[in-house]
Amino acid sequence: MKRVGTRFSIDASGFTLVEVMIALLLTLTVMASVFGLLHRGSESFRREPEISDLNQNTRYGVDTMSRDLIMAGYKTPAHSAVLWHNGGLIDPDEVTVIYADPDVPTSEPLKCSAQGGGPCNTINQSSTLNIDPDTLDPHQTHPENAYQEGWILFAIETDDCNGDGEIGMYPFELSQPPSMTSAGGAPTLKLNHNPGHQISGINMPGGFNGEVHPDCAIIGKFKVIQYRVSPLPPSPNPTLERRDLSNGEPWIPVARNIENLQLQYALGSSTNFVDTPAVPNLYDPSTWITQVRLSLVGRSDSTNLQGGSEGVFDPDDTHVRKTFATTVSLRNMALAAGVQTGGEYYN
Repeated sequence: MKRVGTRFSIDASGFTLVEVMIALLLTLTVMASVFGLLHRGSESFRREPEISDLNQNTRYGVDTMSRDLIMAGYKTPAHSAVLWHNGGLIDPDEVTVIYADPDVPTSEPLKCSAQGGGPCNTINQSSTLNIDPDTLDPHQTHPENAYQEGWILFAIETDDCNGDGEIGMYPFELSQPPSMTSAGGAPTLKLNHNPGHQISGINMPGGFNGEVHPDCAIIGKFKVIQYRVSPLPPSPNPTLERRDLSNGEPWIPVARNIENLQLQYALGSSTNFVDTPAVPNLYDPSTWITQVRLSLVGRSDSTNLQGGSEGVFDPDDTHVRKTFATTVSLRNMALAAGVQTGGEYYN
């Protein structure tokens, strides 16, 4: 307020409406930028741990399967090293890997002719299995200590001796401690078991039967490892699972949020991979599986994360997905076949 003569006047200076509007606009712009940065930071804070879990889970699944595949065929006939089930490109595949326990010797039964001749019954028709102690691999100074009462052993057919066109595998549990006898006039390791006895928890993989003859069998404590994805997508929480049929153990989770498992196989020295190889010919190494291409698809826990993609079964299933793949050389199969795989030559 200022005095003019004997009167006072009021100074009306201040912000115009236009200035107020501009100030509000600038304030809102700055606030929007700040909130945008905060939102992106919050999204990143939520996304990064899930991506880390996704990478860790999927890589662990690949590593676990690779370790079993490397052992496939160890002291195992070529036709029973790897069994496959092709689910196609959308549904996950399944696989069974078989190899001998490296801490337990393998052996071969006495031939039927060495036991007085006559018909050669299958192992599941007799309560006694006579083993040639000289075939224990590695050699045992005390053969009766090679196996123990209560162990579950497998008899695997080394050839189609009975001509049924199928692979034979028979699990049996030792009902007594092994003992040395002189059956047939020669030192013999006697294994007693319950013929035809169904062992609890042992579910044989498809493609096998119990028709195994002593004349063409290998005996040992074999690992029979199966892998699958369960529950199948689009169910929530698909998981890579593993079980060892030789121990009768249940399915055990290996890696969670795995929605697809794909496997391809290379035969002999070939570098071509196929989804469904033919049954290997025991006398033709070019038909033996020597390499496996393994692919796992993992996904994030949450949907609608940055980088998410539509699911195969449900477009709203927008998880972040990553595929991890590797090629595994089956060193035992390559060694037996004398072929070059993975830059190494086995002979």
